[in-house]
Order: sequence, then C-alpha cells, then structure tokens
Amino acid sequence: MLNLPHNTILGKLRIETVFQFYDIPRLFSCINNSGTKYLALSVFDDYESYKWLYLPVSADRFSTIVSKGIALRAAFLTPEDGYLYEVESNFSGESTVRHVFPEQIPLEDLPDEAAYLESKEGVHLGLGVVDADLAAAGSRRETYNLHFYPWDTKLPEIDARDLGGILTSFQELANALGQYCKGDVTLKGAIPADILEATKFRATQIFEGSFGLQLKSKSTSDLFHSSLASDVLLELTNLIESRDNEDNISNKLHELKGRVASKYRSFLREVSKLDSPMKLHWGSPNSERGRVLSLSKQEIKKAFDLVSKIDIDMSESVTFKAELLGLDVKTKRYRVRHLSDNEDYSGKILDESLDAVRHSEINGIYNVTLKKIIETNFSSGAEYTKWALVALESANRVRAGV
Repeated sequence: MLNLPHNTILGKLRIETVFQFYDIPRLFSCINNSGTKYLALSVFDDYESYKWLYLPVSADRFSTIVSKGIALRAAFLTPEDGYLYEVESNFSGESTVRHVFPEQIPLEDLPDEAAYLESKEGVHLGLGVVDADLAAAGSRRETYNLHFYPWDTKLPEIDARDLGGILTSFQELANALGQYCKGDVTLKGAIPADILEATKFRATQIFEGSFGLQLKSKSTSDLFHSSLASDVLLELTNLIESRDNEDNISNKLHELKGRVASKYRSFLREVSKLDSPMKLHWGSPNSERGRVLSLSKQEIKKAFDLVSKIDIDMSESVTFKAELLGLDVKTKRYRVRHLSDNEDYSGKILDESLDAVRHSEINGIYNVTLKKIIETNFSSGAEYTKWALVALESANRVRAGV
C-alpha cells in the first residue's frame, strides 16, 4: 500500500477518509498527530513517483467542502492561510514538500469547476472553532456568537424554553430584515420563500461563556464574500448598536419599516427574560464586516421598553364608523360598536388622544381610528391583538364638510 509522506513538515499522517480511489487513493483526507487536517489530491504519477497537493483545512472549512458549500477547485484556489503544499513522493513515502500559492497551480491539475466532494461513506464531522472570525473564514458562512451571563447560575446553562424563544425570535427578526434588504417590505403576509431560505441560520454549537451559542448562516458566501445573510447581520448589528438611545432606535426602526420593529421587540423580550448582559461577536467571510459589541442588562431592558413604545407608533391603523358605547378618561378605557358588522371593540385610549376625546358623547356616531397593537405574554410567548383608540371624529361634522 502507498505510504503517506513521512519525516516532513506535514507531521505524522494517517488517512481518515478516501473519497476517490484508482489503484491508489487519489483524493482523501488525512490528519497528523497534532490535529491538523489536510485534503490531499493526486495530480501526477508514473507508478514510481507521485505528485500531490495537500490543502490544510480547518474543521469548519472541511465541513463546508463535505456539505458541498464549496466546490473542490474553489477550495484549492482559496486556502485559508493563503498557501498549500506541493508534495513529491515515492511509494515508500520518502518525500519533498514545498509551500505553493494557489496562483502557482496549473488549472489542469485541479478538478472541474462544478466538481464537489463525493463520499459513499459517512464522514464524521466534528465541531468547528468557537471564535466567530475564524469560523466564518473557514466555513465561508456568516457566524454570530451570542454570549449570555444568566444571573442565577455560574454554569453554562439556560432554561430550554428561554433558549427556544431566543432562537425563534432571532430567526424571525432575520427574516424580516432580509425582506428589507431585498427592498420588498410588507407589514403582514408571507415572506417570499427565497428570502426565508437565504436568511436561514443554524445553531452549530454551544460553548462556555457563561453560556455561548454559535449561529451560522445556512448559505455560504459567494466568491466576493457577499450574501443576503451578511446584509441582514449588518442591519441587525447596527440596530443592536443603537443600544437604549431612543432617537437612534426610532430612526433606525422607521428606516427598516415593515415588521422589523415588532420582531426586534420580540427578540429583546426573550433576551431580557434572562436578566443578563449580552455579548455579540459577528464573524464574516467579508474582512470589511464583522463586529463585537456588548449590552448590559439595563440597556437591554430599556431598549425593550423603547421598542415597545415605538412598535405602537408604527402599528397598523384602521378607521371606521362606530357608535361610542363607553368612555372613561380616568381609567383610559373605551368601547365602540362597528356599525357595519356590529362588532364591539374595546381597549385603552392613547395618552396623547385623551384631551381630544374627553368630551365625546356616549351613543354618539363617530369616525373611529384605532391602532392595532400586537402584545406578547411575557412568560408564555403567546401573542394577542389589541386596539388602542387614536381618535374620535364626529361623523356628522365630517359629512358637513364634504
């Protein structure tokens, strides 16, 4: 059997998985005693001497290649450290090794552009690195590390329901931001499937820190290191960086429009349940992107309160003709009956509307303006629709002015 190179800078090697075999292994992965993994490709042999390309790969890069996130040619042309090894050896493993840069490799030595790694055997893939920058560079996937420090434990643990709420709200926020980035913002209805697919994130591992969670975009970046997921994380990080500054949050949410405000509110609500600081580390294949920032638990709670207020301001409004059945400015409550469908609406009166409605007459007919508010039960996560009274305008006065 062909012996691997020995007594070289590659270390003491052993084969892990053979992906292609013809007389000898032609494409395989191997690893040395210190844990460095290589993807080896046969580029020449005359049954006496052999020539190989050995590509050093991190766990993240190898996972991406195996999952067909990167074509084989692209993998050899974009080594993570900027170089790979050219190995000349004989059958017994006596070898010479030299560094080569990808531009020095003849394209005819590489697989076709559309060739991907194929394996009939199951390939064991371990966890990637924790560091978000290294993970993103290796996998060519946007990477978002979330660090939490729950007050009630020093162990790297979070209640399962709380973790589920954070993951769900994060994904829904990413979907809404993806719609904004694509320039097709809506308040309700289904988000197009192509946006949902391009903004999908996967939880890849947890780590101590006190509790650390790594999320990666399902999709890989293109050759220019761009993707919709990258644009989404840019907008998300800019939004979070508004911290608890009311003007900055308001300006940003009004710019993002659509359903982003309510989804950001849901995310902050889930995070604030932990009563914990939060640290974010965004790693991106694009070297010009990525960031690290931290929020205190006080900033998170204040930001949640501010976004809740702004969310009300940006909610959908409806106007219809109704009979005023009840009004109490002291308790800030109202009740009206829609004249067309005979349905009753009741709820709170907005503070800024109190003076304008306080002299309205019970059983009077008004053009009623209500603002739709989606509230969420803090503990269960269930959503409820409420209607806040914005204005009561005499229907007779409106008709007279037409």
